[in-house]
Amino acid sequence: MLVTRERKASEAESLRRLGKRVMTDMLKNAFYGVLRHGGVYHVSRQKQKNRVLILTYHGVLKNGSDSYINRNCVSAEMFEQQMRWLKRHYTIMPLGDIVEALRRGEPLPEYTAAITFDDGFRNNFTVAYPILVRYNIPATIFLITDMTDQPGARLWTDHVDAIIFRANVRRLQLQMNGTLAEFDISSPQAKIQASDRIRGFLKTLNPQERDRHILSLERQIDREIDLLEDEESRERYEFLSWDEVRLMAEHQIEFGSHTRSHAIIAHLSPAELENELLVSKRRIEEQLGKPCRLFSYPNGTPRDFSIRDQKVLQQAGYTAAVSQIYGFNTYDTDFYALRRINIVRSPSFSYFLAKVTGVWGRLREWTRN
Repeated sequence: MLVTRERKASEAESLRRLGKRVMTDMLKNAFYGVLRHGGVYHVSRQKQKNRVLILTYHGVLKNGSDSYINRNCVSAEMFEQQMRWLKRHYTIMPLGDIVEALRRGEPLPEYTAAITFDDGFRNNFTVAYPILVRYNIPATIFLITDMTDQPGARLWTDHVDAIIFRANVRRLQLQMNGTLAEFDISSPQAKIQASDRIRGFLKTLNPQERDRHILSLERQIDREIDLLEDEESRERYEFLSWDEVRLMAEHQIEFGSHTRSHAIIAHLSPAELENELLVSKRRIEEQLGKPCRLFSYPNGTPRDFSIRDQKVLQQAGYTAAVSQIYGFNTYDTDFYALRRINIVRSPSFSYFLAKVTGVWGRLREWTRN
């Protein structure tokens, strides 16, 4: 009886939180819509006209739902709307060409932009690529080379999500900084909170420690996890093949490195760092027959890479590296910490405009002060 009451209370609390989140999202979308129709985005975009806009995408899905695990995957319909708007309002150039112009101090057109994709999911080819071709838009894809052309390969972050969201238990335990932490995963909202906390903690560990913790989570759910168990999952999780990479490379798509294994490089030893950076670079060059000069930091926040890592990148022959630090770029921006704007799944086109015009960033600064 006590367990039943606790379960009902937990479910009620989860529903309350979910309702609050839905209401918050509705209010945000309405707010961004008001800003759009009030001309705020137009004014803000004009202020950024001499700064380079670099966008980050991960996946583009035809069949994906609006579930939490698809948070970094935009719908095909929304992606096309975004590309159509960008094509009208920006000069979209290959990132490599932009970097070379910035390095030489050459003038760039007003409203210059670049489109990038992290990870190298196959939906970049099957869903995003035809849209890019339709609008004659170049793009850069950063490959995790150990995942490329490897059927069944999966990112560790996606695997952790799958463990949590497909678990047949109500709680998980994890050793965090010497303390045994317990996570409620008895409802969809609780799973979201647990996933955020667990992935955030695992990102602070080196790969060996991280994988030991993931194995501990696997043992607790007592079931096999197959990320490619149905058509929707395959569209979400499959990686590109080298044949697909070579085909796109012939049609305005350039490729850079996102490491071998998507390791957070700040936590690597010098030998591990060189292995992640050099082997991935060499693999791409062997497959494409051209230099690989661009790099994207896994996760990409300021704590995920250091001056040490930037120096190794430079010594390895990379000419630039992109982060996930929000913002725009000028001739004075550090070429090994270029800023990008991450585009996440949202039904609101006004939200997309808030991010790419700089309004979202300004609002975030105001709320933090």
